[in-house]
Amino acid sequence: MTDTEAKTTRPELNEIASTNDGRDITRGFVEALHYLSPTDKVLQQAGGLESYEELLKDDQVSATFAQRRNAVLARPWTVTPGGTKRQDKLAAKLVQETLKALPWDTITDHMLYARLYGYAVAEVMWVVNSLVKISDIRVRDRRRFVFAPDNSLKMLTHRNPNGEVLPDRKFWVSSVGASHNDEPYGLGLGHALYWPVFFKRNGARFWAKFMEKFASPTAMGTFPAGASDSERQKLLGAVRAVAMDSGIIIPEGTQIQLLEATRGGNASYGEWLHYWDSAIAKVILGQTMTTEDGSSYSQATVHYAVRQDLVKADADLVSQTANSSWVRWLVDYNFAGAAYPQVWRDMEDAEDLEQRSTRDKTLFDMGFKLTPEAVTRIYGDDYEPIEPPQPETKPDPIPAKQEQTAPALAEGDEIDLTPSPVEPLANALDQQSAPAWRKILDHIQQLVNSAPDLPTLRDALLNAYAELPGDELGDVMALAMLTAELAGRYDVEQESADD
Repeated sequence: MTDTEAKTTRPELNEIASTNDGRDITRGFVEALHYLSPTDKVLQQAGGLESYEELLKDDQVSATFAQRRNAVLARPWTVTPGGTKRQDKLAAKLVQETLKALPWDTITDHMLYARLYGYAVAEVMWVVNSLVKISDIRVRDRRRFVFAPDNSLKMLTHRNPNGEVLPDRKFWVSSVGASHNDEPYGLGLGHALYWPVFFKRNGARFWAKFMEKFASPTAMGTFPAGASDSERQKLLGAVRAVAMDSGIIIPEGTQIQLLEATRGGNASYGEWLHYWDSAIAKVILGQTMTTEDGSSYSQATVHYAVRQDLVKADADLVSQTANSSWVRWLVDYNFAGAAYPQVWRDMEDAEDLEQRSTRDKTLFDMGFKLTPEAVTRIYGDDYEPIEPPQPETKPDPIPAKQEQTAPALAEGDEIDLTPSPVEPLANALDQQSAPAWRKILDHIQQLVNSAPDLPTLRDALLNAYAELPGDELGDVMALAMLTAELAGRYDVEQESADD
């Protein structure tokens, strides 16, 4: 086999760019290390994860980050079976029952802090009875855990500061934000929030000093040349007492003045804080208009969509890491071989039913209608179809020579119900005119079905009056009237002959 044939038939199965063999030039030689350190330079300079915890003390960080997490928790979760087999459905049912028994929203909220710190760690608490089940999922303090050079999780303890090796299928890890797979610690929002919060806090401190200068002038003491150190200290004590006491005494030849602040206004400090608040909102929410006033509807709609993209990504982060860890473990322990179900949160906004009903009405006018299943799914199950009106059934015409005898009366008399000569003609007219009337009624029914409202129907009927198919009906009625006239003349002639 030539080298070319080998290249096309045998793929390379070994990992080449591992970080565990000392060849990663970004970390140096790490094979001999017990665990890796985060590569986040801001985190290293700031002093570790405690510095990112301090960020949550900022009002803007706390409010916007809570807004982002709560937007995920407000959405319902669902479990989708991985297949159609009975075992697949049983596996999905087990996962669904597990989530119902757990405080899933609280667990999700804690795991979402991976966005701020870069990673989150949760311990899965197993219990064995008839099945292997999960009794609880406890999110742990991430500072207790480190990653080995092979990216496996280790736990720091007093007895083992180099990290204890942890059992498999026990800890659920969520890592996010890094631009590559060689950083198991991820890269949290704290990396981008640290300096905006730092500058905002220092600006607030300078603003407080400025307000103090405005509220209370600075006292200045002047001593004569040649004053001794003791005299200077006495003057300094007197200057300090200006801010505390209502009256002071000073040696002769010294002087105390109050220096008033000459600068007015505080707009620059407020703008400084507002700028960094906006920067914080952009980092966490991707925009600013869901935290500020004064935006137009169209702008707010666009910014809301941007925030929803981030919220959906947060929901997918928790769902995907859960699906690839404890959901699989739970299924493997109880339904080995079953297709893995998927846990998701529905992040789609509810459809505007008014717009949907308008669209459905338009489709109906075009000749399409919703299935009963679609009506139930979209509008709910509190509706039932209206039964169409049943056509009236007319009795068969009575033959001309048929005679009917009424029931006998008390005296035994009978009533002669022989039909008059007009009745057979009327019955014949009903039968012969029925097709013509049906065409007219069908035409009117079409106008009723296509009209969106009553005024439109009224105008359509008036305009269509001349188009109604009445020729056939007119012919039938003309023939009937001619027949009736001839029958009447015949009866008159017969009566005259009898007389």
